[in-house]
Amino acid sequence: MITDLLDDLRDATDALERQIVAGLLFERIAELMLLDAGRWTATGKWLPRRLRDLSDSRAERLSAPLLAGDLTAFADRVEDELRRAGGRVQAGFVR
Repeated sequence: MITDLLDDLRDATDALERQIVAGLLFERIAELMLLDAGRWTATGKWLPRRLRDLSDSRAERLSAPLLAGDLTAFADRVEDELRRAGGRVQAGFVR
């Protein structure tokens, strides 16, 4: 799911589609970051709070480009977090 959303974000040209996909991608990658660290996930306003509790610096690094509207940099940060958690699910997978 994260890999698909990341590809969708990188491929999308419509501004509204990019914003919607980026929001979904933030939720999914934040959940992965928490689960990878053995933490409980959260929803709504509690998700960024839990992410900050995990690591202020990682939360800031992930959220700053999203808040600034730099979705290319945001996608790069998501890639960084994916690598940290073991990489893309589709890495090396051929359909």
